[in-house]
Amino acid sequence: MIHRGTNRGFYGLPFPGVYVTDAEGRVTEKFFHRNFATRTSAGTIRNSAIGRILSKHETPMAELSDEHVKVSAFLADEALRFESESTVYVRFEVADGYHMYGAPLPECFIASTATVAQTKGVRIGEPKYPRTTAREFPALGVTLNVYEGVTDVAIPVILGSEVLDWSLRDKPTEIELPIEVVFQACSEKVCFRPQRKQLVLKAPIGSHVMPTRNRRGRKEQAP
Repeated sequence: MIHRGTNRGFYGLPFPGVYVTDAEGRVTEKFFHRNFATRTSAGTIRNSAIGRILSKHETPMAELSDEHVKVSAFLADEALRFESESTVYVRFEVADGYHMYGAPLPECFIASTATVAQTKGVRIGEPKYPRTTAREFPALGVTLNVYEGVTDVAIPVILGSEVLDWSLRDKPTEIELPIEVVFQACSEKVCFRPQRKQLVLKAPIGSHVMPTRNRRGRKEQAP
């Protein structure tokens, strides 16, 4: 770690991290952060390590749908915890026989997007989109990037100290994450009107360590 404005490093300060290995002990992934207080959540590590997203009924979820596309948003974990990088997954489920477009695209075509709006107390990372499939459209004379079936967009989120007022006895128990999605469903013959919709994911705030005072007035750590 290098101190800002100098070339000196801080030695002896541990930075926690996680390595993921395969059955032969080879490192396949690693999770580290520039801030020594930040961790990657268990749900995010699990999903990345196994290569697929496990959506459990315990995790908070928000949903909306139209005739051709169902959209759901859910957390990788049961709750957000202070300085733990979790993931908001936005899942598009496109009906059979339809597709939606993904970037990059020529002008006049609508790419599917998912974003979490800026929220006080939450640091939001860049959305991570899966690979598209290149598909030829002879009638249009173009090859376009499309999504079919189930498409998951992963958005990193970190709960920061700004969301918590440490002077209050009653701490907030959840935070609302506004999410905006843009998509356009198309079949082989027709494209329907582009959709821009909002949904709100209510994310519980997990327990955190707080200082309390015992009967003698000494500070202790409470779970």
